[in-house]
Amino acid sequence: MDTDDLIATLAADAAPVRKGAVWRRWALAVLLALAISAVVMTLGWGVRPDLHHAMRTSPFWMKGGYTLALGVAGLLIVERAGRPGVRLGWGVALAGAAVVTILALAAHELMGMPMAGWRADMMGQSAQVCPWRILAISAPVFVIAMLTLRWMAPTRPAVAGAAAGLLAGGLGATVYGLHCQETAAAFTAVWYTLGMALWPLVGALIGRRLLRW
Repeated sequence: MDTDDLIATLAADAAPVRKGAVWRRWALAVLLALAISAVVMTLGWGVRPDLHHAMRTSPFWMKGGYTLALGVAGLLIVERAGRPGVRLGWGVALAGAAVVTILALAAHELMGMPMAGWRADMMGQSAQVCPWRILAISAPVFVIAMLTLRWMAPTRPAVAGAAAGLLAGGLGATVYGLHCQETAAAFTAVWYTLGMALWPLVGALIGRRLLRW
């Protein structure tokens, strides 16, 4: 049997993928991951007691908007990175815009106070634990995202792994925001960003091996 006959034989029983199947798979994966992460956060640290009041304040939505934007950017990138020959699209621009925005807000905040108060503003009350809690809460999202990628056909495994990490970090940090009571943009720019950056680094490293086919 020559190559053409082999290809024809393998393709004979292949059924077309239903329209929207990829996005349905990712939607289910994200919902499952968010549910698990919410349980991890609730059992580990609990929901902040003043959440109802906090949701009426701009710092709460500043943090949530930043982290959710990075999570959405990760989802857009990972969905495209999981398909051969597809450009990464608007996800990269969204991630860049989110980072630039939080840095601008942090700079504006710091410029409005004496330099003596900068350290306290950036460190808050939970700088030492914030990145690690985000890392822990994001873990279920990362695992499920990587398993979903294994179902796809990424030809850029390091990029796909990093995008899965960005998705995990962004969604995990958004969930963590339901517990965290820090309000400073500078704190968010430093410690939330650090927590969200850890899984993309891990994803890029292990994606080279786990996502090869």
